[in-house]
Amino acid sequence: MGKAERMIRNSRNQGKDWETGMAIGKIIGYGALFAFLSAGVVWGEPSGEKKSSAARTALIRIRKTDGKTEEVRRALEQPEPNVYRLTIPPREISRDVDTIEAVFDAAHAKKGEEGYFVVSTGLLGTFREDKGKLEERRNPMPLFGMKSPAGTFVGIVKGLKYEFSTVAEVTNGVYAIYPRFLIKDMVVAPYEDLIVDFQMLTGDDANYSGMARAYRAYQLGRGEVKPLRERVKGNPQLAYTADTMFIRVKHGAKNNRNKVERQTPTNEPPVAVFQTFDDFMRIMKKLKALGVEKAEMCSVGWNSGGFDGRFPTLFPPDPAYGGEAKMREAIACAHGLGYQIVCHVCNTDFYEISDRFSADDIAKNPDGSLRKGGLFAGGRAYSPCFQRVCDAIVDADYKGLSDLGFKGTHHIDVTSCITPYPCFDPRHPCNRQQTADYMNRIGEKARRTFGGFGSEGPCDHVARTLDYALYVTAYPKWLGKPSPLVDRIIPLWQLAYHGIILSNPFYSTIDYNCPRPSGNEPHTWLDQPTRRLKLFEFGGRPTFYFNPYRDLTPIKAAYDEYQPMKYLQYEFMDAHDEIAKDVFRTRYSDGSEVITNYSGTDFRYKGTTVKAMDYRLVKAGFFRRIVRSCGIR
Repeated sequence: MGKAERMIRNSRNQGKDWETGMAIGKIIGYGALFAFLSAGVVWGEPSGEKKSSAARTALIRIRKTDGKTEEVRRALEQPEPNVYRLTIPPREISRDVDTIEAVFDAAHAKKGEEGYFVVSTGLLGTFREDKGKLEERRNPMPLFGMKSPAGTFVGIVKGLKYEFSTVAEVTNGVYAIYPRFLIKDMVVAPYEDLIVDFQMLTGDDANYSGMARAYRAYQLGRGEVKPLRERVKGNPQLAYTADTMFIRVKHGAKNNRNKVERQTPTNEPPVAVFQTFDDFMRIMKKLKALGVEKAEMCSVGWNSGGFDGRFPTLFPPDPAYGGEAKMREAIACAHGLGYQIVCHVCNTDFYEISDRFSADDIAKNPDGSLRKGGLFAGGRAYSPCFQRVCDAIVDADYKGLSDLGFKGTHHIDVTSCITPYPCFDPRHPCNRQQTADYMNRIGEKARRTFGGFGSEGPCDHVARTLDYALYVTAYPKWLGKPSPLVDRIIPLWQLAYHGIILSNPFYSTIDYNCPRPSGNEPHTWLDQPTRRLKLFEFGGRPTFYFNPYRDLTPIKAAYDEYQPMKYLQYEFMDAHDEIAKDVFRTRYSDGSEVITNYSGTDFRYKGTTVKAMDYRLVKAGFFRRIVRSCGIR
């Protein structure tokens, strides 16, 4: 008798459990049922019951489009020690499935227990509530985790990683965290296996730092990313980027207060000028005179129609700022001062006012309609298919930008702060994975042409090519108000990617030591002293953007403050923890530590004083530096 036959016989002996199994068979197909059985499914076990094999099974919840829900507990594969894998091939997922949830047995905790859950946006919650729910569709990294008396684990979604949301919920004081795969939203059949690895962590790894390190090891091990030390080899532009600050100057934008959706030459709002190219040169010269020896300057809104004005049209540089001749003069000025200069473009928002607009380039919805974006300065934006952007748009753009003299970490807006979206145009269809591949091709073209690729956010579908993230977290406005389940935000992304991808931690830490502008909630989330501490606690690269650039002394102060810290950009962030109330330690792979003191009193650490509302860099000892210089981590 075969294994499947024995399991079927055992299920028959369980009475109602056999009926449950047959119900599941109707949902996913009887062929899939036998596949589940062959994999070691156990039917009919109470989902809330603790079992001795807690680290080896997962509860699979299948919700159909008709609203029915069935559950099956599935034995997991063990591809390596302490790693338990769920694999569901596409053939096992019927077309009438709405969602599939996979709840690992160790992914539960009770109110009052020690520990926490984390989601990849860096939100951490302890077990203190009776009820509540947090669901994140935008996952910067395909991971989640929990530390509880049942153990510590990290879940890494490795198949269909763009097709899930992370759910953390508590019902009657019982917590759970799990991925919810949005099968119906895919419209088409799954294009690859659904795969989730649940990795148990022990000892010094049994914490959120260990979760991030496990994911970093996975990304490095499969060659998806390379350390910054390797990225800069033979790439002086990227080395320059790591060595200094990022200073963005916005030249101007159309004032579209009347919300003109379909702009034409007759109703297009005029460009409001913030900084001309002459102003740009004045700013750079003043920075140099103040002693800012290195800076990566970025020209924003330089293009035809200003910021978000007529994409994908870029050229010529808008005459309101002085036109092409003045822009070339500004670029030459930057080079003459020893500054690196790049520009801002956008590949995700196309406008009908553009003379390059074509419906053929726009991503299509399942019904064939054009995929719409937001309403911005250029009117109603439409979302292009990235296959078309890669094959038909960027080559000509990059040639023109290179001719102007731009060189450095080229900034492509939005790309890294959204989940890749599909295109259903039969002439250039793309699923989310294929869209991510084309985004990376564009990033690689930027790196070859300019030396680097920067974008707006942290979503790691472009980690392979991304060199700089303008911010990792736009908290709280774009992530929603903090959930009652959330206690604080942690540098989870930085623990995974610091030393690989340069970043500024928060939207709020842009202009970290400058008076904050009014009316911009993400920017004003933190007061000025806290913004400064967050920048260095989270290992950020100073970034300036919203400054009116009249008083430049704060930028010079930031430049000076960054000098003793910049070497850390090449080190992995290995650990982060709270060592006393409101005092945090960030430890790097060379042994260096940054102690951040948010309390109202001074704090002593290793014989040194960290003043209240201040931080201190504690460099690695002599022996540790020698070991590190030999290439030993």
